[in-house]
Amino acid sequence: MVYKSNYIFWGKLFSMIIAPYFKFLNLFRKKYNLKLIDIKTILVTEYHRIGDVIIIAPILRSIKSKFPNADIVLICNESSKELAEELKLADKVYGISVPWTNWSWSFLEWCKIRNFSKTLQSLDIDLAIDFKGDLRNSWFLWNTHPKLSFGYNATGGDYFFTNVYTMNQNDHQYSRASKLIKEFDCRIKREKNKYHSALNGFIVIHPGASDLMRSWSDTYWEELVSLLIRRFKVSIVVTKDFSDLISNLKMKKLDIEYFEGSLVSFYKYISNQKCLIATDSMAGHLASYVGIPVITIYGSQNPDLTKPKNEYGKVIKPDKQCDHNRKHWRLCKLCIESISPKRVYDTVLKHVLYIERNL
Repeated sequence: MVYKSNYIFWGKLFSMIIAPYFKFLNLFRKKYNLKLIDIKTILVTEYHRIGDVIIIAPILRSIKSKFPNADIVLICNESSKELAEELKLADKVYGISVPWTNWSWSFLEWCKIRNFSKTLQSLDIDLAIDFKGDLRNSWFLWNTHPKLSFGYNATGGDYFFTNVYTMNQNDHQYSRASKLIKEFDCRIKREKNKYHSALNGFIVIHPGASDLMRSWSDTYWEELVSLLIRRFKVSIVVTKDFSDLISNLKMKKLDIEYFEGSLVSFYKYISNQKCLIATDSMAGHLASYVGIPVITIYGSQNPDLTKPKNEYGKVIKPDKQCDHNRKHWRLCKLCIESISPKRVYDTVLKHVLYIERNL
């Protein structure tokens, strides 16, 4: 996550206003030393998007390797819960909807999430970790009463953590998380080479994204499909935001496969395919997790901050930085549509040949 400068300013200003109250309450909390306590319960929060949860999967495994006898408790968004449980990312997974990720200012919603955070006190949390640096995340973590807590202060709230650090916003999300766990001597657990590509598998297209500003128009996807089916077996994922695209493709009676199913079934489906084509969405991160190559199409956003961690991945982005008069501070539809289907097809063609030689 990258924060706008005005959000950082207002976050830190509000943090200063409420600081005396929380610093006073901290005076009554017992101080602990990491080396002197037996870590039995670890809380990790990541309740933004599905892709964010997948990014920290290796981090969670590394924490478990460092503390094998501890129970890892993961707080994620409701849409990520089933997948997190399927991937066994933690011993216990809670799926919740927090008001600040849904842009809700309902007082009742904020009270509800505060009450939930307080119920977690019964877990007797020894170590709590948040990777985002968002003041609201930090407040949630503080309410769980962990003995020790590690996090970033990007938008203020140093007093919500026992151990707080400065976040480099130019780091990839994975790098930020890995740097934070190193602060308590936890190293990333190296994994064996998991990458593979099924020679007879499909090239899977996932057109969807959490924000349609990140994705192409239907006509671009249709053109790409028409180019790909000349040489490859093609599958397209059915998503609710692209029902018109699916209907148009079916009317043309093209020789393609359609995948429709849950997030967990999608995870299992792509495990044995040739590669995935997607925009900046959870699909690329999930494909990287299972170990198939990913070709990701980016618009105006910086891929160095969120691109899938994929040894055989390829990022396609505009030839120049965005200079359009856009409404969104980070996303631009004109930028992503400056990338033609023919350019993506040519990249796929070259990359698939490279994959076949090297995998």
